[in-house]
Amino acid sequence: MKIHFKTSSIFEDILPKGSTDDEAMIEFDDGFTPVDVMKQLGLPLDEFYLVILNDAVVPKAQRETTVLSDGDVLGIFPPLKGG
Repeated sequence: MKIHFKTSSIFEDILPKGSTDDEAMIEFDDGFTPVDVMKQLGLPLDEFYLVILNDAVVPKAQRETTVLSDGDVLGIFPPLKGG
């Protein structure tokens, strides 16, 4: 299954080579959840992330049970920092 993955420039190093504008089409196994994607991409699970699936926020409690489908748009964004 292929999903359209979006993130911020902070995570640009986890995207496949040739990705542009902090986005990529990435192939995963059927039945993957947002947590599975985070694990496969090497994102620490103890961090806070904004997770958006097809323009809807996925609450932390649902990230292990929400199953992705072919063609989904998944965004995983780190918290904004600054002062």
